[in-house]
Order: sequence, then C-alpha cells, then structure tokens
Amino acid sequence: MIRVLSSACVVLLLLAVGGRAWAGGKTPIAILGLEVYDNGSGIDPETTKAAKEITVALRDRAKAGTGPYAPVTSEKELIDEKLLNNCDTEAAVCMAAIGTELQAEAVLYGKIEKVTQTNPPSYRVSLKLLNVNRKQLVSSTVETLPLAGATGTGPSTYAKAWYAKLVGINTGGTVVVKANIDRGTVMLDEEAKGNLASGTLTLSNVPEGRHTLAIEAKDYQRYEASITVRNGETLPHNATLSEMSKRTAKTPKTPKPPPTGEPSGKEATVATTSGSNIWKPVFIGTAVLEAGAIGFTYYEYSRANATAPPGSNDGQCGGNMDPKLTEPCHHNDLNKVGWVVSSVVGAALVGSFYMAFIRDRGHTETQTASGGHRKRRELAITPVITPDGGGATLRFDW
Repeated sequence: MIRVLSSACVVLLLLAVGGRAWAGGKTPIAILGLEVYDNGSGIDPETTKAAKEITVALRDRAKAGTGPYAPVTSEKELIDEKLLNNCDTEAAVCMAAIGTELQAEAVLYGKIEKVTQTNPPSYRVSLKLLNVNRKQLVSSTVETLPLAGATGTGPSTYAKAWYAKLVGINTGGTVVVKANIDRGTVMLDEEAKGNLASGTLTLSNVPEGRHTLAIEAKDYQRYEASITVRNGETLPHNATLSEMSKRTAKTPKTPKPPPTGEPSGKEATVATTSGSNIWKPVFIGTAVLEAGAIGFTYYEYSRANATAPPGSNDGQCGGNMDPKLTEPCHHNDLNKVGWVVSSVVGAALVGSFYMAFIRDRGHTETQTASGGHRKRRELAITPVITPDGGGATLRFDW
C-alpha cells in the first residue's frame, strides 16, 4: 500500500515537473475562454462567434510568451469542462479542480453577454484569472466590447489589452538606444521622445508593435530604422550615424577690369510709354469735317447750275452782272469757298491719317521683358568708364 502511494506521488511530481519544463519555467495556464451568457433575450449566432474569436485571441496571447504564463497543450472549452465536472457555477473550488485535471496552475475563463440597453448595443465581457493551487482569484475584469470590435482585428486588439491587465504585464516594452554620438534627438514614429546623453537613451512604455526609430543630430545624416516592440520586453538598439561631408565655401569671383583706354558701360534708357494716340481722334474729326465740306461744295455747285439761266457762265458774275445771275453767282461763290475748305481739310485728313496709322506704326518701339508693355525709346544715356575718368553719352531718338 505504501509502495502504491509512493508511486502515485512520484507520478504526480513528474507530471508537475514535466509541466513546468514544457512551459519553459513559466506557470502553465489553461485558457478556457468565454461562455455565452443568456440574459433572457436568447443566444444569437453573432454572440457565439464573438465568444470563440475572443477565446482564440486570448490563447494566442498566452502562446506569445510575453507574460509569466505558458499555455497547456490541451485547449478545452469552458462549458464542456463545467458539464464534465458537474460545475453548475464558476465556484473557485470547482474551477480549481478543472485546472488540476488539465495540469494547469492557473485558469483563465469568463463569460460574454449582449447588452441591448446601451446605445449603441455592445457586449459585456467578464474575465477571471484563478490560482489553481490556492483556489483563489488572482485578478478579474469586466470590459465593454463594441459590436464592431468583435470582427476583423478587433478581438485580437481587445484580447491583447485584457490579457495584459489580468496577468500583470506592463503595457508596452522598453527600448534602449545606443548611438555612436554623444548628443542627438531620438524620435519614435516622427515624435520626439528625448535626447541622447553620452550616446544613450532609454524609452519606456513603448506600445507593442512595429515602430520607426529615428535620430537627428547636427553635422550627421538622419538615422532611421524599423523596430518591433513586445510587451514586458527590453529591446536594445544600436545606431550608427554617418557624418555629413563638409562643404567647401566658394570664393566669389572678382570681375575683370575693362581694357585700358576702352570705354565700357551699359546703356541706360529713359523711355516714355506711347500712351494714347491723339492723332486718331484728330483723323476722325477731320474725316467728318471733310465729308461735310464736300457735301456743302457739291450742294452749292448743284444750286449754282440749277439757278443759272441757259448760256450763262462764271465770267458774267461781277459788278454789272445781270440781276438774273445774282442767285447763281452767290451759289457759285459758296461753291468756291467749299472747294477751298475741302482742300484744306483734306490735307489735314491726309496728315492726321499718316500720323495716326503710318508714322506711329513705323516708329521704333521696344517690348519690355518683364511686363510686356510697349515703350518708345526717346532718350538713351550710356555711361562711359575709362581708367582716366568717366562720363556719359546722350542719344535722342526721333
């Protein structure tokens, strides 16, 4: 009898030691997961799926090995183990018995229920961590899960935070930066986190995941690298910055002096804008006046011919002229005046046309490079510089 008991104790001891050895020195834990709780509204497929997704995510967190626990090989479901062990409730004694059967020293379990009274509706998740040997709760938490958080990457994200809270993992990791320079600004995801002191800086509570680490320092090229941080771990990172190449200052060139005896300079132009062409309105006015003069001359010529007796002529107009020639001679005199006025105004018309359209178009004009305005060069000033003195020349353009 004594031998049988001794053998049984040895077996139990070997199992315990073997469990610890398999767990790599960490406490073996059984993740029983979540049970769907019926609050009277029934159990819908979405809630059941959410319970399975979160259970898988919790087991993945335990397998990551970032905390003090390591998962057991058996992945039993909470509801099945409660039925097999006749556990109507989640009493500590009954849950500890399940943990002993699974060769675990800790058990993580809980329940999920859909809450429709909130706006928007959500899930209430209750989680507990039990110490099997002491049959006592180590920690517990009640969390709210949005309905949208139960799909996609949501379960993994929430399970990561909940697991860390239950097992006591510090959220985030530590990064120890060592560089080959004494001073510099350390940036994480383009956010300044501190300055190097003797080439070293320690970053604490860095969120788990991938980050971009950068270092900026005077006279050195920017350093940048991608790092991966895990909760509860310290990540050493060695950075080597390259020194910038020194730029040689350029000496300004000295302008060459002008050859002896040869004047040099640049023409400076004093120009006035052409402005409005006053000859165009003059041309229009003379054209109207010329048309009126021609019309008046033709009218008087017609009246002189219409009132003149047959066989009369201009030579009969004078001091002792026939009274019948008074009216035609008067119209004839006005006709002569009209011809004189038409000739004078015609000459002015031709002259204004030349000034408005021909002379102004043919005049030398310059186009400025900056504004595109047309300018007429009227006065040019050219500075003249020689070894013996200086001066200027003037040129008028007409």
